[in-house]
Amino acid sequence: MTLQDQASQLSKPELIRLLSAIYGVADHIDDIIDRHLAIGRDEEPGANPVVRVLACQIEKFRDDDEFIDYRASTGFANRLESVLDDIDDLLGTDDPAAALELTEMFLTLPDTLFERVDDSDGSLGGVFQEAVKRWLLLAEDVRAANPEAESWVEKVLHYFHNNEYGVFDDIIAGSNTLLTDQEFQQLARQFENEARQAVEASNTSRHNHSGATALHGLQSVAEALSDIHLYETSMLLRRPEPNPLQLDSLIRFALTIGELDRAEHWLEQPQWHNDPRRHRSLRNLWLQQKGQTDQLKRELLDAFQQRPDLYSLEASWLLASEQERRQLRQQVEEMAEPPDDVYDRVTMLITVSSLDKAAQLLVHYHNELRFYHYTALQTWLHTFDANGNALAMVVCYRALLNDLLDRGFSQAYHHGVRYFHRLLALDNEINDYHGLSDAQSYIRHLQSKHRRKWSFWKEADYPAKPEQP
Repeated sequence: MTLQDQASQLSKPELIRLLSAIYGVADHIDDIIDRHLAIGRDEEPGANPVVRVLACQIEKFRDDDEFIDYRASTGFANRLESVLDDIDDLLGTDDPAAALELTEMFLTLPDTLFERVDDSDGSLGGVFQEAVKRWLLLAEDVRAANPEAESWVEKVLHYFHNNEYGVFDDIIAGSNTLLTDQEFQQLARQFENEARQAVEASNTSRHNHSGATALHGLQSVAEALSDIHLYETSMLLRRPEPNPLQLDSLIRFALTIGELDRAEHWLEQPQWHNDPRRHRSLRNLWLQQKGQTDQLKRELLDAFQQRPDLYSLEASWLLASEQERRQLRQQVEEMAEPPDDVYDRVTMLITVSSLDKAAQLLVHYHNELRFYHYTALQTWLHTFDANGNALAMVVCYRALLNDLLDRGFSQAYHHGVRYFHRLLALDNEINDYHGLSDAQSYIRHLQSKHRRKWSFWKEADYPAKPEQP
């Protein structure tokens, strides 16, 4: 039975007692209750109590001066998001104009909040990016009902030019259903003129803020209109001979809007000799979008034969036939040792489903493994666990635990404790460590190196010092 089903069975006095018990537990819970209680409140004619309550709560966020550190920032962002959700849920359908006005009030908060909230995880920025999307949808509804209600171009430009914290980066590109093509063309001319004047007036070796803003505006208009020529202008005004990163942007945009001829043009530029791998990746996307799968497969296989690497292998494997996969597997298994990069070679062997060989190589060259990316190691663990490669799992767990303890990342010690006890359990399955230090030797090493990390050893329920013989 859902919460809604259970609540529907309560009488009115029971619901009142429930709300009374909850109210006062936490400020943000009180705010939610206040917003919903305002729905049934009678006030003077023409006044909407929901609007008044929401406006007061937004003002409270703006006026508060409490600093929010990184540990509390996600919860704070969730509180903000609940206000944004209720603007939409309680007003969006019935009174989009009021919802738009409140959303605009909400969008005044970044200048205040980013000064006092540690947004290391990006959750606060995410809320305001969502608010911009909501504003665009509401503005579209309001304009459809009353086209002359606002100067919509000026409003969009206001947000675009007051964007210190980057939350309005996409507002022009996202306005493709709010503004008309004619309005976009006017914006494009305005931005292009501003950009040309700024570029001509500036020393090209120095950053020019007004020119960069105008070029970004022109690029945003191009994205809104899916116009490759405007996009190219926004890139080439700044740098007539684009570098590989700028070429990458041009080609990806062209592919996104189906301009395959322009993508081909930029793929043929001589600048690519400085970044052949990026060029190969983009050419693969172009061939795939053109539907030239056979040509793509031939080029991928040729690239792998000429210079075997992880990138070309992964791309080739996806398109290869069963016979071609057998040939690729044999080639990877017969590659020379020692490998230049243990991570790449292990991943290549996993890619071709040569799991025992991958496990053996990982164990043999474990001291040369210089790659400790959490996600990759976790993926390896699942793979080796399913295949019964206990020693390879030991290498992965030790890499994760060593990295965590070396960094002294106390907030993640509970993960380290899990790795530690998993290593103890694996020790019961292993009779021969094949050159790895055994479990007790490894643990003595940890005790010697990390004996002062008392909280870890306490949580692991294991002594921080080795036992005396």
